[in-house]
Amino acid sequence: MRKGFALLLTMAAVLCTLATANAETIKVTVPFDFVVNGRTLPAATYTIQESLPNNKFALTFLSEGTAGVALAANEDTSVTGTQLVFHRIGDQYFLSDVVSLDGKLHFPVSRREAHLARIANQTPITTSVGN
Repeated sequence: MRKGFALLLTMAAVLCTLATANAETIKVTVPFDFVVNGRTLPAATYTIQESLPNNKFALTFLSEGTAGVALAANEDTSVTGTQLVFHRIGDQYFLSDVVSLDGKLHFPVSRREAHLARIANQTPITTSVGN
């Protein structure tokens, strides 16, 4: 049941992504596995774009054979570019920000990330990929 729901959600995100063809897209190669919205995505080249029309806070991450959806918490339009920002704790990377030409979308710290930082007694290390 859970796998069926996840598949349905992924397919809906892909279809919504196709419907937003005019939206800005970012293409970036991530050289490590990373966690976005509680799901670990493999190292790959990703196309990132809006999941829903007129909602720049919901993003879809697409790569060959992999898809993920994430919902940003807030936006800072004073920062622009084309890059992804991650927090690294130990050997795990967590998506923190997506910077586009429209601004920087920030993603909240997940429970898993906060828990790992607490048990490792470590401040996350910031890592960026892209331009």
